[in-house]
Amino acid sequence: MRHELSAAGLFFPSLLLCAVIAGILWFAVDRVMLHAKAWSLFWHPPLARLCLLLILFGAVSALYPDF
Repeated sequence: MRHELSAAGLFFPSLLLCAVIAGILWFAVDRVMLHAKAWSLFWHPPLARLCLLLILFGAVSALYPDF
């Protein structure tokens, strides 16, 4: 990490921005999959949701030019 984000005098790691973006994307994809009843295809839906969040977090952090 090269940079930190400053908000109201508090410093946050730039990885936090990636986590927030991944969380927003995860929420949107989760709602679409819930509406399409796609979570019933998985043996353990909470584990599949966690994996989806980790995949999105990895993709966002890989695309973030700060790393």
